[in-house]
Amino acid sequence: MIRTINRRLLLKALLMILLSATTQSLYAQKSSDKVKSEITEALKTWNTAAKSANIDQCLALFDDSENIMLIGSDNGEINKGKDEIKKWLSQIFGFGGFSWEMNRVDIDSNGKTAWVFMDGKMIVDFHKGGQKVTPYRFAGILVKKKGAWKWRLFDGSIPRGE
Repeated sequence: MIRTINRRLLLKALLMILLSATTQSLYAQKSSDKVKSEITEALKTWNTAAKSANIDQCLALFDDSENIMLIGSDNGEINKGKDEIKKWLSQIFGFGGFSWEMNRVDIDSNGKTAWVFMDGKMIVDFHKGGQKVTPYRFAGILVKKKGAWKWRLFDGSIPRGE
């Protein structure tokens, strides 16, 4: 009789553990999907702001830390802090707006910090007319502040041989 009770208790305990593990796994997946969706929206906002050459909107998408960085694909395009980034954006937006055709996007996060990798093309729409399309990649780190994902590091590059 005691063995039967112990077996029932053991079986119930195992079922509870299995149910708990399944529930936690489903919750983690939903949370991960939610974060990826939020970051995807942040990337779309970034793309729209850059395409319209909106300096203020682009800057608002960066964290307020003094240590934020934007690294462009050309030599010397290493900008730290909002003042340097604003100066660089002002120069670049003087020629036109740019956007990305995001063919591949990888996102991972731990809830408050995320990394992003994009492989695709950069499209520059010149103010004087014309367009230039270049293979392009960017990688970056975003942090979640006050419910919004903000760039902490953006590093863009043109793949070798392009």
